[in-house]
Amino acid sequence: MLLGYFDYTFFAVLIFLNFRFWNRKIDWKIGCLIGAVSFGIVLPILSTAIELTRVKITSGPWMDSFEVVYTFLRFPTYWIVGIIQAIIIGINLSYKKKQN
Repeated sequence: MLLGYFDYTFFAVLIFLNFRFWNRKIDWKIGCLIGAVSFGIVLPILSTAIELTRVKITSGPWMDSFEVVYTFLRFPTYWIVGIIQAIIIGINLSYKKKQN
């Protein structure tokens, strides 16, 4: 499974937060720093750790190293989602500039 339950839950929460905070003021410097660290490092590692724990509990010891190699695809997945999130925030900020 390319995406796990944690990923689906996180993406649902992310979509909810985007709708919830669309009209709020965003400090782009802090937002970029938090977004880069979370989508670049923290969330992919957390997702991979949760998935490896789930696989270990459900199937026992691993037979070979290619059994869970798909978990490394979490990094590019979160990087792409982070880029999309940055684009959404950029659209939000440019929309607010046009209103002012």
